Amino acid sequence: MPNLLSIETSSVSCSVCIKTDEGLSKLYQNKISNIHGEVIFEFIQSSLNEVRKKKEDLDFIIFGSGPGSFTGLRVGCSVAQGLGYGLKIPIIPISSLRILAQQAFNDFDAKKVIVINDAHMEELYIGEYILSENIAIPSKPDFSILKKDIAELTLAATKDFFFIGNAVNLLDTKLKGRIFPDLIPRANSSFSLAEELISKEEFISAEKVKINYLSGESQWKRA
Repeated sequence: MPNLLSIETSSVSCSVCIKTDEGLSKLYQNKISNIHGEVIFEFIQSSLNEVRKKKEDLDFIIFGSGPGSFTGLRVGCSVAQGLGYGLKIPIIPISSLRILAQQAFNDFDAKKVIVINDAHMEELYIGEYILSENIAIPSKPDFSILKKDIAELTLAATKDFFFIGNAVNLLDTKLKGRIFPDLIPRANSSFSLAEELISKEEFISAEKVKINYLSGESQWKRA
């Protein structure tokens, strides 16, 4: 079992966790919003201490690659790239919407989920996932829609879909029993996804790491 460092910074919360062949470190996640740059290195060191490892013992870095918070993703990407370069180890970028979907599958009795996150500029990030062999599998690539089109999206979804994400408050209250509004992506939800990607050798070098903005970086620069 490789030593895996997972970093998830796509939301208002920064989270870090390490998995080794001896088990998991405690999840480190801030309760104060948008202080990723202030806490991420402390979280990484605390996670290493927890499993009695040094950063040189790491084999892979998992990076929640977005879409999500512009500032948070830049912090996470910079740290993942810096460590990847310095340690000469591969990066495993994973959609932050997929990580959240996996979290829902782990936490709830769900088989299909639609992730709906606020993209600002009157847009939403959407990810549709199904559970297959305990892994969140995308039904289609993540995409964005206008907020005004949310009703059309939910009408098209079958009744076995659950809705998660930070923008599900926009949904019709008739869907209340299928809405889970309080999930924030956690770093420890990425490990099963990462292990599958490692088995398929789907990882990249640090210099190839990119953030998935979906709507394009230029949109964020205008905001």
